[in-house]
Amino acid sequence: MEKELNEYIKKSKESLEKVEKNVESLRESMGHEMSEFWEKLKGEFGQINKTLSGASEKLQSDAKLQGKLGVMKAREHLEKIKDTSEEFIKKVTDKTAQELDIAKLHAHLAKMDAADQWKGKESQMTSLYQDSKEEFEKLAKKAGEEINEILLKLSDIR
Repeated sequence: MEKELNEYIKKSKESLEKVEKNVESLRESMGHEMSEFWEKLKGEFGQINKTLSGASEKLQSDAKLQGKLGVMKAREHLEKIKDTSEEFIKKVTDKTAQELDIAKLHAHLAKMDAADQWKGKESQMTSLYQDSKEEFEKLAKKAGEEINEILLKLSDIR
């Protein structure tokens, strides 16, 4: 039993170290609010580590009962950390979802802006086309009249 508890304590401490390293590597990308949650979690991890170390020492000094109590106390801290961790994960998830929603909104607004600009240009182009069409019709009419006059003058020559 004592050997199994010592192995459990050793593995738990190694797992705690891995979790701390992983979260520390992500810490720079976290906002201020997330860093506060991490500090709270880190304090709980420290308490767990301290309690586990104490439990290991107590087990080694044949105070098995004290060691078992230490493990139970570490479990209490784990229960506390569970709630804090869930809140931490929820905050990170909510923040990520919020940033994604903002990006979608920006994309939608940019699309609407592009559509509005196109409508404005489209009406300008239609207006220019209409103006040039009318001008072309006037010029064609005038050219037709001039050709007709020239032909009439040619037909009068004899």
